Amino acid sequence: MEINILCTEGLVKDFAGIRALNKVDMTVKKGTIHSLIGPNGSGKTTFFNVVTGLLPATEGRISFNGTDITKLSPHLRTKVGISRTFQIPRVLPDMTCLENVMFGRHCRTKADILGTYLRLPFTESSQEKLTQQRALELLQFVGLGDSAERLAKDLAWVEEQLLQLARALASEPKLLLLDEPTAGMGAAESEEIKKVIKQIRDKGTTIILVAHDIKLVMRISDWVTVLNFGSKIAEGTAEQTQRDPKVLEAYLGEE
Repeated sequence: MEINILCTEGLVKDFAGIRALNKVDMTVKKGTIHSLIGPNGSGKTTFFNVVTGLLPATEGRISFNGTDITKLSPHLRTKVGISRTFQIPRVLPDMTCLENVMFGRHCRTKADILGTYLRLPFTESSQEKLTQQRALELLQFVGLGDSAERLAKDLAWVEEQLLQLARALASEPKLLLLDEPTAGMGAAESEEIKKVIKQIRDKGTTIILVAHDIKLVMRISDWVTVLNFGSKIAEGTAEQTQRDPKVLEAYLGEE
């Protein structure tokens, strides 16, 4: 039996009279890679911002694992299992890769005030050790195992994308939203990111992928939803949407 992890019903987002999302109904099945495509300005990033709580919905309902999260704050959505990356990586430049990933795990740790004051100088709490260990494992997983002590500002573009992937995974998401993870990359770099995305899905995390890289979308997606001017115009398998006349006109025909 297929289980839905995310459902949006009649999702609307207005900006000063401009409708960025127009009654979008979208269902994401658990354990899949669900791509969201469309031309620039179609509402993809707005959809991400509303689902993660960075922007409030004007109308409509968002449910996650059967629970209404429409009014939930962003940090509580992270806590229940929703995480994301950004098209322009938002790394902490003057922190190491290890520190960046450890920072991403803050929602899974508890403030150990007593332990902080009672432990001896130059010692770490068990919680800190576990957080560091998990961060190192995630850096290894995305291919940055040898870069733990490098400053984030010294990373190449593809490495920044991999770092924000590791940091997003540190919060232990059930649903991971990826915004243009291969933007500005060559074929070899895109292939590296693709492998990591598939490994994340194979380990049990559901993914919503926004990408202009149509080759990536068609090779990796279990399901595709297409937006244009804030409205859903098509949905189906990658093969089905690739042949849809509305999609060809609105998006694929531009390539």
